Amino acid sequence: MEKLEQKSEQPLPENLSITSRNETQSPKPVREYSDPIPVDILIDIFSRLSRKTTMRFRCVSKLWGYILRPPDFTELFLTNSYTRPRIFFTVVSNHKLFFYSSPQPQNPDHNSTLVATRYHTSFPEYFPFDNCSTVCGLTLLQGDYEKKSPVICNPITGDFITLPEVKAKAKSSYLGYDPTRKQFKVLCLNPSLYETPKIHQVLTLESGKHLWREIECGFRFTESGRTGGEVCIDGILYFGAKLEQRWVIVCFDVRYEKFGFINIDKDMLSEHDTYCRSGFLALFNYKGKLGMRNTSGFRDTYHFVLWVLEDAGSHKWSKHTYVLPISTIEKWFVGMTGSGEVVLSSYRYNLQNLFRVYFYNLERKSFTTLDFQGFEEFKYHITINTFVDYVENLKFM
Repeated sequence: MEKLEQKSEQPLPENLSITSRNETQSPKPVREYSDPIPVDILIDIFSRLSRKTTMRFRCVSKLWGYILRPPDFTELFLTNSYTRPRIFFTVVSNHKLFFYSSPQPQNPDHNSTLVATRYHTSFPEYFPFDNCSTVCGLTLLQGDYEKKSPVICNPITGDFITLPEVKAKAKSSYLGYDPTRKQFKVLCLNPSLYETPKIHQVLTLESGKHLWREIECGFRFTESGRTGGEVCIDGILYFGAKLEQRWVIVCFDVRYEKFGFINIDKDMLSEHDTYCRSGFLALFNYKGKLGMRNTSGFRDTYHFVLWVLEDAGSHKWSKHTYVLPISTIEKWFVGMTGSGEVVLSSYRYNLQNLFRVYFYNLERKSFTTLDFQGFEEFKYHITINTFVDYVENLKFM
């Protein structure tokens, strides 16, 4: 485990006093004192500052370090970060991984050019980078073919841990977050098809020991690969799988570590999906509900079909069809923002060395293009992945 040095926590004074000297010339200098500033007010002020300013203030003094490092402040900063989401980019160039972000416009109504800034945290070159997912500011990195252990890192603080080895030869891991207990957990799937019940493993980041624990699943499923993406919504982790030769969505309760599954309607699949590789399922957060888009088999590239889970208990989905003003050819489906815009991204730079992201507001039926600068240092062999509603987290692991 690799960790940055952390200062030990000490009790905070209930009040801080600010002292100023009276500048008026007088034979008897008088020192004036202002009223004490309660620490809880200081914490509220600090939590509203930017990530860069807060990280810098941690180094101003021991007292400020004590205020800005405790878990309660980290949780408050994360809560405020939800009100200022960002667009997050992972950039792979020459087998090296870089992180960028930019403020995410809320309901953008006109085309514009923004600048993505780089997180100047340094990570080892051996990090895997084929698959990346983000949950509440932490990032899970995995490799497809290389024998590299998965890594969880915080792009803000530069802190990271390399996950311990598991016995299974081939496996996939998923990162989830329990908002009730404020815990991050990693679910590692066992690929064996011959165990009944099937045994998987879970690791809790906040435990400190970072050890795998075995958990049981009452049904056997084949994990469907990571190309379709997974999503964690209100403490439930969702990902695609096959159960008894049919497609399902597996749901994992992060808090109680229990498995369930949701059936997929036949109308949600194209005629090619029986033979299609598993990456055709694109899962995303649809205004607090599970959303799904089928990314294979549809030839009409202007019609955009989304499915929304209305009732998990009865496996009820609703269908939503939209007509986009542009074709989805050579565009990645990124997901949906919390304010209701469908987001697509380009495959590559355009002729002006800008990376383009498209926002489509479903209610207003308005289409907006955002061009991002900041990646000019990468000339060739570059891959950019885009994530919306990214929140900055000051958590140390």
